[in-house]
Amino acid sequence: MAKPPVSLLVVLDSGLTYGLQKLLLFMLVSLLPILGVIGLFFAYESCFEYGRGIFELSRFEIIAFVLFIALERRFAYYCRLFDYSFWQGLIKLFSVLGVASLIVGVGALLSKALTSAIEPNLLQPLWLITYLLALYLCPPAALIDHATQNNSRVEPTLNTSDKESKS
Repeated sequence: MAKPPVSLLVVLDSGLTYGLQKLLLFMLVSLLPILGVIGLFFAYESCFEYGRGIFELSRFEIIAFVLFIALERRFAYYCRLFDYSFWQGLIKLFSVLGVASLIVGVGALLSKALTSAIEPNLLQPLWLITYLLALYLCPPAALIDHATQNNSRVEPTLNTSDKESKS
């Protein structure tokens, strides 16, 4: 089946659409890490809102900080396991926290609209749980065959498409 002839208007329209798609993708890729840093900063500021230091932290906030450190260590381990560079890991971390910040922002807007639905004392724990869940889901992951990973003897394999070497 032959393709229909393409006019100059279709070429320009397709090019404009392609350019706008790439621009939106670039904005998404660059703004999510920035939003993650901002969201993490505001989550930290909300824990130390009265300026009295560590004495104003609740038990939940202390547990959240400990879990945050443990999950960050887990993230770093998985990044080393899957050969992510420092910058790849950092961008991935802040991008996922940017998504969590978007969820928290939408939740904040909804909580202002629906003031009777959620207790104000529960908002900060919900937001911290959102960041902790995002940090838990953030590391690179794949199915790992435990039996082949722990073999001490490594057998050489032939990884070539040359037909003569296989005979």
